[in-house]
Amino acid sequence: MPGAMKIFFFIFAALILLAQIFQARTAIRALICKRMEGHCEAECLTFEVKIGGCRAELAPFCCKNRKKH
Repeated sequence: MPGAMKIFFFIFAALILLAQIFQARTAIRALICKRMEGHCEAECLTFEVKIGGCRAELAPFCCKNRKKH
């Protein structure tokens, strides 16, 4: 039985690490959006253009003001 407990704790620790990695990826996408001079929003406004995705739960779009020609 002690071997099964070690495997259980190893799998549990691996799941926690995976959750941390996926949260970091979302933060990286938000930083990329900021670098492109955009912001993460739930919906882009009519005068903004969608330039990418933030892939966060509440703010899936990266929006940026349109350039006037």
